[in-house]
Amino acid sequence: MGLLGKLLFFPISGPVAGIRWSLGKVQSVVEEELTDDAPVKQALMELQMQLELGDITDDQYVEREAALMAQLRDVRAWRERLGKATSGGPVRVAKNNEEE
Repeated sequence: MGLLGKLLFFPISGPVAGIRWSLGKVQSVVEEELTDDAPVKQALMELQMQLELGDITDDQYVEREAALMAQLRDVRAWRERLGKATSGGPVRVAKNNEEE
């Protein structure tokens, strides 16, 4: 198919190529959102500041930290699924002394 064929089929192939390009961009944005751990790390730092300032109790801190660490594990799992590099080792939450 030469230049003439491309010109004749452009009304069909043009929009298809545009849709593919748009979906590729959407996919890259979604992957970036799924694998970006900066918001979770920022939330952990804010949580630490709230604890140091006395805005929350130790129990509230532990509860919220566990939820944020679960989110961080999810982000790292997505990074591994998508073949992106992960920094650090596995994310673990320390057990309470009462549970041991």
